Amino acid sequence: MRAFNTFCIASLQVGVFIATASQPIFAQIPQEQVLEQQQTTEVLTAPPPDSEFLAPSPLSEDGEISPQFTRYFLGTGDIIGILVESPEEGPYRLGAGDAITAIVQRFPNLGFGASINREGNVVVPLVGTVSLKGLTLEQARAKIRAALNRYVVEPNVTLILAAQRPPLNFQAQLDFDGKVTIPRLGKISLIGLTLEEAQEKIRLNLARIQVDPVVTISLTSPRPIQVNIAGEITRPGVYPANSLNSGVLDALRVAGGSTKMADLRQVQVRRKLVDGSVISQNIDLYTPLLNGGTFASLRLQDGDSIIIPRREIGTDDGYDRNVVARSSLAQPVIRVRILNYANGGIITQNLPNGSNFIDALGSISIPRSNLREVALVRFDPEQGRAITQKLNAKNLLRGDASQNVPLQDNDVIVVGRNLIGKITNVLSNVTRPFFDIQSFVNFFETFSF
Repeated sequence: MRAFNTFCIASLQVGVFIATASQPIFAQIPQEQVLEQQQTTEVLTAPPPDSEFLAPSPLSEDGEISPQFTRYFLGTGDIIGILVESPEEGPYRLGAGDAITAIVQRFPNLGFGASINREGNVVVPLVGTVSLKGLTLEQARAKIRAALNRYVVEPNVTLILAAQRPPLNFQAQLDFDGKVTIPRLGKISLIGLTLEEAQEKIRLNLARIQVDPVVTISLTSPRPIQVNIAGEITRPGVYPANSLNSGVLDALRVAGGSTKMADLRQVQVRRKLVDGSVISQNIDLYTPLLNGGTFASLRLQDGDSIIIPRREIGTDDGYDRNVVARSSLAQPVIRVRILNYANGGIITQNLPNGSNFIDALGSISIPRSNLREVALVRFDPEQGRAITQKLNAKNLLRGDASQNVPLQDNDVIVVGRNLIGKITNVLSNVTRPFFDIQSFVNFFETFSF
């Protein structure tokens, strides 16, 4: 009793000290600075609208997510595998890297062997440089024969493919600018493209130096990605995610699950595109959870933001919080504090999310406690104060389901009429509201017996 009274007196002294100490601190500000602050405030204008707060992208007629949120787009750090082959159908066409041998009957000194260079050329004796890029062996033989015919009479040329160029097979990483280096081509930008689009772009560029190239691209190593999770989530912040198959559900679990106040019907994902524009998509996680349906398939990308909106208090629209609390999308564990004279102080009990009042009775010393006098104290973030609900644990144990209320994270259960009266009196005489949930918890942590 003496300890409790000491706590109340100390709390009032601290409040008086803060109130009085703030005045001289303000008085020390120079008058010129105060006037400057006032003038600055008067000329401030409203900030421009944030381009990231956009209306959600509409769903298609069949309810599917926009393709911009379901396809993988290449970005800086991705490593891709590229395989370039010649077409299987039709005659073989010469290109850079092929080695040929030419035999000229009656004129052995004009025979030669050469590799086709990067430009698709070879050097022919007496003639000089001749381009063979994209020609079949027969076409190349005829071209060399026609060129030699200007120097010797009716040369008989035989052309042999001595060595076929190997397939162009290599790996490339998108650099800071989103470009990859292609042998014999140089740098090509692939940022913001899908694998299919990148494959076609490389094929079109290779077609300048090779006839009908067959290009195959695969994602060898995806870049690491990070997503920002905000709103009604247990641990807001930036989290790493798996580039290939990570979705919104995985991100919510990594961040500790949604809070009790979350509205999972309007989860929003925002993405900034290569051109600087921002797109947004809303997804409904509540309806599949309620009906056992399939969740929307949405692939996260680096820099995505996930916003979990808050459900307005007091709205009766059929939203079942208990269904969400018992799912893997919610905070898995809640902390409930029990304040009881019989136990000699305050204890903290970790319970699965979705637990009810009866689940917390195991930490109450039933034989020595006044179970008819129990209070559930809960912080109301809208009002910034504590709300007290009286419960009768004795009736609950006798089967009164009305007393088995669902619990929330940071609830405080107070046992005993005397203790309930004292705490209620202190709460009603607190002159300032709680700043946040932490100040509410700290208030009860100070109690001891």
